[in-house]
Amino acid sequence: MPRAFVLAALLLIAGFAQAQPTPDEIAFARLPQDLKALLSGLPAREALQKVDYARQNLIALGTPNPTPERLRAAVEAALAPDDDAVRSSSAGVTSFPPLSPLVPENAFDHR
Repeated sequence: MPRAFVLAALLLIAGFAQAQPTPDEIAFARLPQDLKALLSGLPAREALQKVDYARQNLIALGTPNPTPERLRAAVEAALAPDDDAVRSSSAGVTSFPPLSPLVPENAFDHR
């Protein structure tokens, strides 16, 4: 009888230990509903990293307290970055100092 009670108690404790949400899941649950819907396909930790990345970008752009719409737009940009936004090219190993990506490739052909 005591063994069955101990086994049942251990199974009950193990069940409660597994049912507790992680800190990431708790933080994800506190996000606004529109962000949760946008990030629903990601694990909680990765979703929070995307939100933090978007907030850091907004702070760098001079918006430390963004509106919910602006934060949502920044999270959308973090989820699907546009590859055409910034392109850079290298002049190769033969150029010293390296050429800026803003200089057209044929700028120095007439030398």
